[in-house]
Amino acid sequence: MLSQLLATAFVTTGAAATAITQDVTSSAAINYQYDYSSLSCPSSGLSTLMTPTYGEAGAVFTVCSSITINAPMAIVRNMVIDFKSYHLWNSFVVSVSVPSNVTETPQDNYVGMPMVFTTSGLVKGSNTTSAEVLTNVNGAGVGVTGKPYLLVSWRYNDELGGFGARAEHPVVIVDLGFGSSWVLSYETYYVGLITPTIALLKNKLQTQFDAQCADLKTYIEGRWW
Repeated sequence: MLSQLLATAFVTTGAAATAITQDVTSSAAINYQYDYSSLSCPSSGLSTLMTPTYGEAGAVFTVCSSITINAPMAIVRNMVIDFKSYHLWNSFVVSVSVPSNVTETPQDNYVGMPMVFTTSGLVKGSNTTSAEVLTNVNGAGVGVTGKPYLLVSWRYNDELGGFGARAEHPVVIVDLGFGSSWVLSYETYYVGLITPTIALLKNKLQTQFDAQCADLKTYIEGRWW
């Protein structure tokens, strides 16, 4: 998630930004051919992970966390995209605003759905906000090991067609069998006008991603078992 603190940087884009009208969205969920279950968190700060919308080109850095949750992958997926319930369990994303036509999540979710995430922990003493767009709801596949997986994702919306900043947050949920799932949650940030500023928050973002995965595990296992 990108901090509202960075919004002032957009003022400097001026007339160049107004010329950018292309918005990267999808009208339907996609079954991606790439095996996302083969990914794992980068072993160094110089490595990045590809995302469904932006691929690999232009990636600058990735924050990533993974965890095993004792619940079926469908349960985990539904909890991850139940955005209206984030305040019940997530210490990083304290709330998510969705459009008025979305009465319930995840039931009413759709690709292209705009959201506003309110986050804590990035700026001391205050919450920050980030506009996001849901890019994948029903991604699914079978990995090279034969294990099925689910994929959901959302991307940052800088309202400048990605000129200011591009980022996407995929969550990969792999079926481990016996009612257990492995969850890979990451966000990759790409070349953009304010990406160097965002990079200053990398360590805090990593801390919050780790906490978010732990929160998800605690909440789901507390409800499921």
